[in-house]
Amino acid sequence: MLRLFQFIARYQAFLFFVALEIFCSWLVIRNNRYQNAAFFNSSNRIAGGIHKFNYNVNSYFDLRQVNDQLVFENARLQNEVSILKDQLEQAELDQALKNLNTSNYQFIPAKVINNSTRRVNNYVTIDKGLADQVKPDMAVINHQGIVGKVKSASNNFATVTSALHPDVLTSALLKKSRTLCTVKWDGRNPSKAQVLYIPRHVEVSVGDSVVCSGYNAVYPPGVPIGIVTNVDIKEESTFYDIDLTFSTAFDRLSIVFVVANTLKAEKDSLEHFIQ
Repeated sequence: MLRLFQFIARYQAFLFFVALEIFCSWLVIRNNRYQNAAFFNSSNRIAGGIHKFNYNVNSYFDLRQVNDQLVFENARLQNEVSILKDQLEQAELDQALKNLNTSNYQFIPAKVINNSTRRVNNYVTIDKGLADQVKPDMAVINHQGIVGKVKSASNNFATVTSALHPDVLTSALLKKSRTLCTVKWDGRNPSKAQVLYIPRHVEVSVGDSVVCSGYNAVYPPGVPIGIVTNVDIKEESTFYDIDLTFSTAFDRLSIVFVVANTLKAEKDSLEHFIQ
């Protein structure tokens, strides 16, 4: 305390001068509009800068808490997305089953766990197998149309020969005229196929629908295959050259149905006996 008094006594003239300067400045600011506005604008700017600096410092130290909140919120949203996705897939499954003629067929839903579309020979792997009554030669479809045919199966998985395979020929009908034909992948584009054996006397045009005939007892009749996108015929040809766009988006397969024809064995036995 003594040192404080000694300091004031030693610098009393200087301190008195500073006090006078402050008092004069206050009088100038108080009694002049321009200086008053300039002072308060400057003080507001300085105060704003101090508050902003303080906010940035506090925000930096709160980053851990904010990050924890974001992680929690992200996990909650992921759970909601997963639930909505399952509900959507179930809705697609229910709608697809409702649209199909199920009199002689049973449908086993499965998820696609592997899929190829850019190879010469393309295959699909699903998460159902012998334990779920999935057997070779069963058809596989989805809510859009054909997918392929089961090639082999283990207890829990099955490999499907995709319709995008050069050896797959699908018995089909031109829906408008009910003309029997065959659909074969063009070997290049995963969305394109060729319609074979439509005779030139049949009326066919772009936009016509092509569906499964049901004659091979694999695919149910009426399952969509695709839409005619190009029709051409050479002068000397007996059949049209027809291009088709698949109704199935093979690069986005998710839920599929393995189709079991309950009367296939009886039909095959009878036809074998005739032959």
